[in-house]
Amino acid sequence: MDNRVKILQKYLIKKSWDAFIIPRADEYLSEYIAPYAERLKWISGFSGSAGIAIIFPEKAAIFTDGRYKLQIQKEVNNRLFSIHNIRDYYEYIKNHIPENSTIAIDPWLFSKNTIDKIKKKLFDKKVKIHFQDKNPIDLFWKDQPQRPLSKAFLQTINYAGEDFVSKIKKIKKELVKRNCDYFLVTSLDSIAWILNLRGSDIDNTPVNLAYFILPASGKTTLYTDLKKFNKPIISKLSPYVEIKGYKFLYKRVSNISSTSVVGIDDNRTPYWFVKELIKNNVKLKSIDDPCNIRKAIKNRVELKGAKNANLRDGVSVTKFLYWLKNKINIEKENEISASNKLYEFRKNNELFFSLSFDSISAFGKHAALPHYRATKKSNSQFSNDSIYLTDSGGQYFDGTTDITRTIILGSASDEQKDRFTRVLKGHIALASTIFSKKTRGSEIDYVARKSLQEINCDFDHGTGHGIGSFLGVHE
Repeated sequence: MDNRVKILQKYLIKKSWDAFIIPRADEYLSEYIAPYAERLKWISGFSGSAGIAIIFPEKAAIFTDGRYKLQIQKEVNNRLFSIHNIRDYYEYIKNHIPENSTIAIDPWLFSKNTIDKIKKKLFDKKVKIHFQDKNPIDLFWKDQPQRPLSKAFLQTINYAGEDFVSKIKKIKKELVKRNCDYFLVTSLDSIAWILNLRGSDIDNTPVNLAYFILPASGKTTLYTDLKKFNKPIISKLSPYVEIKGYKFLYKRVSNISSTSVVGIDDNRTPYWFVKELIKNNVKLKSIDDPCNIRKAIKNRVELKGAKNANLRDGVSVTKFLYWLKNKINIEKENEISASNKLYEFRKNNELFFSLSFDSISAFGKHAALPHYRATKKSNSQFSNDSIYLTDSGGQYFDGTTDITRTIILGSASDEQKDRFTRVLKGHIALASTIFSKKTRGSEIDYVARKSLQEINCDFDHGTGHGIGSFLGVHE
C-alpha cells in the first residue's frame, strides 16, 4: 500500500492537484460493489463497505463509521493514513483543504447531495473542483478486475407479484404528477425492481450493471452491456423497453432538450449526470427515487415469499445451531469451517440462489466487530467457554433473508450473561412498543439501547434495516 499511495501522491504533484478524494463506491452508488470498483481497498487496504479517503501530496486521511472502528485500525497503515470517524469528514475537509487549492473528484462516484455538501464547506476557501474523465486509480491499478458480465434473467410473476409493464406505468404516472419529463434510474436495485430483472454482477445481490432512462411518456431505455441479454429477454422487454449499449447513454443524456424537466434523486444519482445536464441547460428537479417506496412496500406475493424464504432459511439456521451445540468436535472447527457448514445447510434449500452477503462468522473477540470477515490469516480456532456470532442470509427466488445469532460454546461468564440479557431486553422492549404509522425507526431506536445505556454501554451502528424481495439485503 505504501508504494500505491506514493505513486498517487506523485501524480497529484504532477497534475498540480492539492487533494484527490476516493470514496468506497461504484458508478451506481451501490452499497455492495464489484471487485473492479474496490478502489478504496486498493489504495488503503480497508475492506469495509463504508469509507472515504483523501490523498494529499504529503499525507492521507481515511474515514469510516462505527461498524468498522476496530477493523480499519487493523487493515490500514496508520503511518500512511490518519484514521477518523466518518461523521467528522466534512469538517475535516473544511479545516485541511487549503484556500485557492484544486481537488480532484471522479463525478461517477459521488451523488449530487455529497458534491453540494463539499462545495458548501469549501465555498469560502475558493477551492476549485476538477472533475475527472478517468479515475486516476484505474490508470495505476494494473491487475484491476474486469467489469462483471453475468447473464441477465427475469424474475417470474409468481415471485414478483406484479409485471414490469404495470410498474413502469405507475412510475410514469408519478412523473406526470411531479411535472417531470424524465427520471434517471441509476440505482441497480431500482432498475432490478421496476423491470423484474435480475443478474449476478454484484456478489450476493442479484442485480445487473445498467442505467435506465424513464420518460413520462414514450418508450423507456436500458443502457447496459448487450452481451448480458439473450433473445427471449430482449423479445419480452422490447415492446416497452429499448436495450442499448453504454456508449449510447452519453449521447442520449446530451440530447435531452433544454426545455425538459429531469427528475433526479440527489442521494442516488451519480454527479456525472447532474454535471452533463446542467451543461446543456436542462432543468433539474430533486425528487426521491419513485421506485424506492414502492419497492419497500411489499405486495401479497412478495410477503408470502418472504415468509416462505425465512421458514426454509430458519430451518437451516436451526440445524446449524444444533450442530454447533451437539455435534462438533470443538477443537477441529474454526470460523471458516463453521461458515462453510452453514452454507451446506442453506444451499440445498428449495429456490436457493446464493448467499445474501458474505457470511460473518466471528469467534471470541471477533464477535465484537459488526462486519467482521474471516480470512485465512484471521481465522480463529474454536475453543470452549467463548462467544460465537453468526450473521448470514440467503437469496431465494421468492425472498431475501438475514439472520444473526450469538451463542456460547461452553459456559458463559457473568459479564456475557448480563450483556446478552440487556440486548434481549432491548429486543423485547422494541417489539412491545406501540407507535403510529408515520413513526420513523430512528424515533424508537433509543428503546433498543435503554438497558445497555443504563450501564454506560451502547453499540455504534444502527438497530435495523429494510430488506429486499430477492434483492438487496439492506433496503
